[in-house]
Amino acid sequence: MSARLLSQCLLTLGALVAGCDETAMQRDNSLVGGNYAGRAAGTGGSSNSSTGGAASTARGGMATLGGSAGTGLIPSTGGTAPSSGGAGGSAGGSSAVGGAPAGGAPSGGGASGTGGVKANGVGGAAGTNTGGATASGGAPGAGGAQPGGATGTGGAALGGRAGSAGAGAGMAGTSSVETCAPGSHSSAGSQHCGMSDSGTADGNYTYNIYSDGKGSGCMTTYGIDATFSATWTNVGDWIARVGLGFDKTKTYDKIGVFSSDFAYTMTGVTTGGFGNVGVYGWSVNPLHEYYIIENWLGKKPAFTVVGSFSIDGEGTYEIQTNQQKNQPNITGTNADFVQFWSVRSEPRQCGHISVSKHFDEWKSLGLTLGNLEEARILVEAQNNSGSMDFTTATVVVE
Repeated sequence: MSARLLSQCLLTLGALVAGCDETAMQRDNSLVGGNYAGRAAGTGGSSNSSTGGAASTARGGMATLGGSAGTGLIPSTGGTAPSSGGAGGSAGGSSAVGGAPAGGAPSGGGASGTGGVKANGVGGAAGTNTGGATASGGAPGAGGAQPGGATGTGGAALGGRAGSAGAGAGMAGTSSVETCAPGSHSSAGSQHCGMSDSGTADGNYTYNIYSDGKGSGCMTTYGIDATFSATWTNVGDWIARVGLGFDKTKTYDKIGVFSSDFAYTMTGVTTGGFGNVGVYGWSVNPLHEYYIIENWLGKKPAFTVVGSFSIDGEGTYEIQTNQQKNQPNITGTNADFVQFWSVRSEPRQCGHISVSKHFDEWKSLGLTLGNLEEARILVEAQNNSGSMDFTTATVVVE
């Protein structure tokens, strides 16, 4: 302690010596580094430990200077107590919790992100998309760097990120588009023209042409199943068809189970008219004309809708009826009759037709065919021009 301070203390009463010493230290900050809290560092080494204890060791140690003050009156006890306090400060500084990496190093939470389980894509309708690849979660928890080694929240957050493919549902399975593999026939065939003509196409298959006399049209048969091609120009109502003919003595269910396969290409069909592609025929007793329509040339048929149904692998059809008055028919005289229609919801250029299932659906609605006269693959054109080539065409009864 300086001589000036010592002389001041000697002028006061002896009973105030200790208080004077305290007051003097408060005035002169240079003795303890400008921070009175340093004197309390004997126990304050731990009080400053919140900063990591690193600075506490200096201030805690400085408290030993307080021991020097003891030399004034009670050297033995004064020097010892602060000294132990300084030691305590040293110990307190070293045990600073949180400052050392003891807590931060393990970062137990970051080690294994619980989210990193396999993200199974729930969307893949066809099961082809497995969804998210294994989410490599549980990357080292960024939380390990957090003060005090708190559970690494980063491990769960980063690791738990679902695989993006898993969350994005697999593409639902898309509807398959029927591939039309073209058949083939010879380039040479037999051509048939005129307003009305019929004959043998191949074995049991026969052909038929009908025209109302407007425009012109011809068909060519190739002698291979029911394959044929047709070309027409500015017709009013023109029909070309190839298939099976019957003697009009049996209903369809007494004959067998009917089916058909077809594939065709078409070119140059003009707009503004009508037309139909599919399976066609007649029955008698009662007299009915029927259509199973797979495509239309112009406006889609829209008569009286009486029902609808679907056939697996073939499509959905609308059942329609149309009343005809005093119209031409297979009897040779005009008559009244009702047409039965199955109209596919979307057109197609190839496929399989379960013909008897259509007949059965009609019958369930009270639309019953009579004795069958024919079941043929058809192209019908009205008020237009164009051409069509059936490279696959069969009508089968089993």
